[in-house]
Amino acid sequence: MFQKVTMDVSKKIKDAQGNGLFSKVGEATIFVPLLKDITPHVVADIKKDDKGADVFEDGVPIYVTDEANWIQGAILAMVKAQARNKLKSGTAELKDGNKIPENWEELCAEGVRDGAGLALARECKTAFGEWLATQGLSEAAANTLNILFGNKNALATQDSAVKAKVKARILAFGESLTPELAEKYARPVTNVLEACESESVSAADL
Repeated sequence: MFQKVTMDVSKKIKDAQGNGLFSKVGEATIFVPLLKDITPHVVADIKKDDKGADVFEDGVPIYVTDEANWIQGAILAMVKAQARNKLKSGTAELKDGNKIPENWEELCAEGVRDGAGLALARECKTAFGEWLATQGLSEAAANTLNILFGNKNALATQDSAVKAKVKARILAFGESLTPELAEKYARPVTNVLEACESESVSAADL
């Protein structure tokens, strides 16, 4: 059985000043495969054409199982979304200081490009998690916030309502820090806040 998750559903409305706001209209139940559900289906056998050559589509292999193809497609979509978030709007040029990831460490580093920066990002994430534990949140809510705080690219693909909630928590976390820690964590916190402000990628763009 997949993990049952409750997802907020929002719609965009305008206030009296004409500003766009997101208002929750309800909840939807979704079912998310966990790693334990995925692992038995990750069959890495690639399909062959009538000449015995590996079959590729969109630059990645086509596998013999639907489950493996779904997983590969989800990975490709996330990597594309991450890459688009690193490009200057309306161009194929990278934003200053950004790099397209080429390995797992870079893919998971959330824009931090050196060892010291990566260690600082991890320290900041730990501090954020410890602060969340004092906020009286449910375990599910705290886990989700921890995941999104530590994965800027996943955060960037969330809808605006989720981003607004994450941003509010991050700002509250920042206010709880001493001036010394606020200065120390400025870069990783700013990176996450920038992801909250980024434009979400729609399925049609992928």
